[in-house]
Amino acid sequence: MSVSTTTTTDRPLKVSLLAGVGLLLALDLAGAVISLSAGLNATFLDALGSQARLSAPIPMMVAQVILVAGATTRRRALAAPAAGLLVVAGVLAFMSGFYDGGYAADLTGGQRIFQIVLVCAHLGVGVLAAIRLVGLLRRRKPLS
Repeated sequence: MSVSTTTTTDRPLKVSLLAGVGLLLALDLAGAVISLSAGLNATFLDALGSQARLSAPIPMMVAQVILVAGATTRRRALAAPAAGLLVVAGVLAFMSGFYDGGYAADLTGGQRIFQIVLVCAHLGVGVLAAIRLVGLLRRRKPLS
């Protein structure tokens, strides 16, 4: 497979990863606004902190932006580990709700649906990152 073909076929996946993380950021901010307006959190920063129910914490959001930048680069030595970490981040976003009480929180039906959409979006980005990682690892030449 030539370099130009690989680059051309990778482009839609890279765009999807970037759009996915952009969607996550928008959902996180919307979730913080919903949490604040519903009284789930006292301040906007609380709604984006460790007690958030409808958003990821700010450090996770920053990590996802950095990782998607790395995962979409042409340098495989950077893209592969960044994509792998994005996979881990998607799984952690799902699993954290079991441990931090997020899934047991008293939410309205609409808030619960929003929470499910948010978690599914995190898992979706994780799946896209996994596809990117597999594609990077299948290439014949060594990582560089």
